[in-house]
Amino acid sequence: AREPDDQPDDPLARRPLRLVQIADPHLGPWQPVTKLRRVVERLLAHEPDLVLLTGDFLTMEGSGSRGALAAALAPLARARGRAYAVFGNHDHDPGAPAEVRAALEQNGVRILVDESVLVETPVGPVQIVGADYVGKGRREHIRELMRAHPRLDGHLRLLLLHDPSVFHHIPPGEVDLTLSGHTHGGQLGLVSFGLDWTVLTRTAWPDHGLFGHGTNRLYVHRGTGFYGFPLRIGVPGEASVLEVVL
Repeated sequence: AREPDDQPDDPLARRPLRLVQIADPHLGPWQPVTKLRRVVERLLAHEPDLVLLTGDFLTMEGSGSRGALAAALAPLARARGRAYAVFGNHDHDPGAPAEVRAALEQNGVRILVDESVLVETPVGPVQIVGADYVGKGRREHIRELMRAHPRLDGHLRLLLLHDPSVFHHIPPGEVDLTLSGHTHGGQLGLVSFGLDWTVLTRTAWPDHGLFGHGTNRLYVHRGTGFYGFPLRIGVPGEASVLEVVL
């Protein structure tokens, strides 16, 4: 029998939660179907527990190529039931929402539009909240989302949030880990030379990597693609696997 003051082991103490985040692929002239598909296949080879997509799937010509995004994301069908996504700002461009939604649903990716879902994983249940992108009233929007979908006691709580500048509006203790993109890592910096500095380092915009606000944590992905001209100087794109531990 277990002693009254014993505590059950936390699953994360025995095994990390393995996440793949796909951010800002911007399918288009500089991110063709074959290239994005290879990126997705390589990431899935790591056998992640969850695949989380944080928006901005299309760009320019990519918006007018019906079925191209679905073809690029086809490997995600193998992660059906483990893949979740949110819209980014460009996913609200004219003609984009229907195309993005169709591509995700065809490949078994559930899109969360100001919704939450409870997912069973090898380390236990995880609550995922997905925030839609809004251009105005961001503070009120994120706080209302937190009130509408309160955290569940004893559950790891993840937030998918395209725009990382909203992170500091989240009340402390509301989210364990927020995943964002949007900034493309600042696009100009010294990351390629082993330094964290980018043009956004001293601004209010989190550029890339891990940030904290109270007990809340934020990871900003540098993204895999470009919007328009492929401007990245000293800030390479990212294809990474995250492990969440205690």
